[in-house]
Amino acid sequence: MELAPIPHNEAERQAVITRMRIATFDAEPELDRITSLAKRIFDVKSATVTVLDHDRQIFKSRANFEKLESSRDISFCGHAITRTGPMVINDARADQRFCDNPLVACNEPIIFYAGMPVHHHEGYPIGTLCIFDNKPREMSERDIDNLKDLAYLVEMVLLLRFAQFSQKRLLQNLDDAVRQSMMDPMTGLWNRRGLDEILDRELAPDGAPVPEPCGVLLCDIDHFKAVNDTHGHLIGDEVIISIAGILKNHLRENDIIARVGGEEFVCVIPGMTRDMTPKIAQKLCDILRNTPIETSEGKTLDLTISIGATWLSPVMGPINRKAVFETADEALYSAKYSGRDRVVFNAEPLKDRTKGLLERH
Repeated sequence: MELAPIPHNEAERQAVITRMRIATFDAEPELDRITSLAKRIFDVKSATVTVLDHDRQIFKSRANFEKLESSRDISFCGHAITRTGPMVINDARADQRFCDNPLVACNEPIIFYAGMPVHHHEGYPIGTLCIFDNKPREMSERDIDNLKDLAYLVEMVLLLRFAQFSQKRLLQNLDDAVRQSMMDPMTGLWNRRGLDEILDRELAPDGAPVPEPCGVLLCDIDHFKAVNDTHGHLIGDEVIISIAGILKNHLRENDIIARVGGEEFVCVIPGMTRDMTPKIAQKLCDILRNTPIETSEGKTLDLTISIGATWLSPVMGPINRKAVFETADEALYSAKYSGRDRVVFNAEPLKDRTKGLLERH
């Protein structure tokens, strides 16, 4: 039997697992949906999401599998995490690495195994999405593509979970003075400084590629000056607070929301596809239009917002953050100029536009 090898970057890999706090048996309903789906798609006996800890394999999610953990030394997944692509064992009894493995030579053997490494966004393999059965199987190219796609979904779930935890941890670790300097006191959202800090920590430093696709929305309250002129600045403040609350209530906890100007908000939404980004923006527009703002004076204000949206992807390479927001700002200007209460989406590759954008400002 061939024991599971130790990756060359094991120390860094374990540090990532510790930082992510995923070597636990906490319930993971989002992952459970993925393993349940994998079991159905491939029509196999079991599917799991694993984390390869120091000396054990933890089953974070299990579909038709009872164990919570097992020895890492004899695990199939310990081999799989050292690969860049899927590891497929059609019949473990005929594979010299596994034929005498205790998981094969037992009453409920693993005969077929297919595992795809699951990576942290910095590139370290932390575990696998795997499927297995007690009889020989084969995987088609389409099957392998499906397994890769499901493993990508696992990575997105773990990344979003970590981003949510990291924002909370950042706030907890800041002393009062620093926290106040990074938060907008009126809305409780990040301010511009806080936005830069959280983007550096959870998305990518300025000038680096983003680790995952994400949408960037620049939102502006329509005719806000008229609100202040007609109703006064106190009512204007109530409007800003109300709209900030609507954004928080209709975006996910791990999405990054900041107030960056008097009536301007930035929303950075990780895990968004190119097609989903303008749809999410339009949904926010529709919600704001259909949500009257109740003021302390008993007045009801019907307001709208305009949104300039853009989209980032790892394939774009290093991203200039100033160019990102200028792209969204140009889209917002187009939304305002063309009538307000609408979304304009501009997903033109940012690195090709950076020079021109910076020259114009």
